[in-house]
Amino acid sequence: MSMGLPGWIGDVLDARRREFVESPDDEGIFGPPILRAGATEEDITRLRARFSQPLKEHYVEFLRHSDGMENFALGRPVYGSRDWLSGRAEEESEEFLQVLKNILRLDVGIPDGAEIIPISMEEDRTSGVFMIPPGDRRGRIFWLSHGDLCFYSDLRQLFRWAVSYDPSEINWTP
Repeated sequence: MSMGLPGWIGDVLDARRREFVESPDDEGIFGPPILRAGATEEDITRLRARFSQPLKEHYVEFLRHSDGMENFALGRPVYGSRDWLSGRAEEESEEFLQVLKNILRLDVGIPDGAEIIPISMEEDRTSGVFMIPPGDRRGRIFWLSHGDLCFYSDLRQLFRWAVSYDPSEINWTP
């Protein structure tokens, strides 16, 4: 574990660093992970006020330790408060989010008007990790990738999966 981070954050950081050191020239290997300084309580308060749903506590814990992370998994970032407050997260996810809202309403039953918060977006905008309002029994964090939808109970579970990429830890919906 690195820099006194909670194990679930440090484990991802260590896994990405190992991948980068072991295979820096291989295709498909992304740059080293980059953690930012933690968000201030003021930034977290401003971010909470920006959304109509409560932020998942593990996401807030992540923000306190790192206000965003580059190369979290498969080259994706994890957005921090500065990404939201600067408009980066919205800009990167806006088009995909419009398509996603229709899919979620029809296929998953997310209520019309429910806020969907992007946490991470693939560079080509075909895959992302999102937070939905409380109430879905499958979990509030989900990953939509090329038509497949996977739910996680919290950010820690997603980070554990990112360390191992173990398919048995994925809760794909039919």
